[in-house]
Amino acid sequence: MKRIALAIFVVVSIVSLTAQSRGVSALRSFAVPGLSQVIDSRDYGYAMMASEAVIIGSMYFMTNESKVLQRDSYEYAIKFAHLNPGSYNSDFYNNLAKYESSGYNAGGYNAWVRKTAMEQFPYDPVLQQEYIDTYSYGDDQFWAWDASYHRSEYNKLRNRSQDFKDYALVATGVLILNHLVSGIDVLRYNAQPKRSHISFGQQGKTPLLQLSYIW
Repeated sequence: MKRIALAIFVVVSIVSLTAQSRGVSALRSFAVPGLSQVIDSRDYGYAMMASEAVIIGSMYFMTNESKVLQRDSYEYAIKFAHLNPGSYNSDFYNNLAKYESSGYNAGGYNAWVRKTAMEQFPYDPVLQQEYIDTYSYGDDQFWAWDASYHRSEYNKLRNRSQDFKDYALVATGVLILNHLVSGIDVLRYNAQPKRSHISFGQQGKTPLLQLSYIW
């Protein structure tokens, strides 16, 4: 029985060490694409590592460009829409791009709010005023574009900023894919066609240990 136990321990240990080595290699390549391939003398690992560097560089560039253009659009609005410097949410910037001013004049955001209030509560002046008070902009959020052309240019800057942001998001997806492909590749070429199988049986009163190995 001691010999059987020792044989089982040896077999299980060998299988465990093999699995651990394969798992560590895969995790290493999941973390740094191409690293395990290079260690295993597979030259295409250098291409994976180079791709990683290019993707990260692209992500940094596009994210930075998006922020620069966003800042440019903000400064453009201060200059040509007379926007008060401050911190505003995304809805405000969307309205800034959509309406000629924040006021009650034609094409103004507050004019649109008043019109919406009258449409939703046609016979209730109190609710109309509550709606206007809730959704209209005050003097601290004032803007008025000098010309429609300037609002159009502002929109172009914001759209370009969003484009770079979207490109950075796509690059992030490609980065994740590169990690997955690299890790799965290690699992693929380290896959063992050999399979071992241990089973126990009994012949009469004698216990049997059967070890089969498929090449």
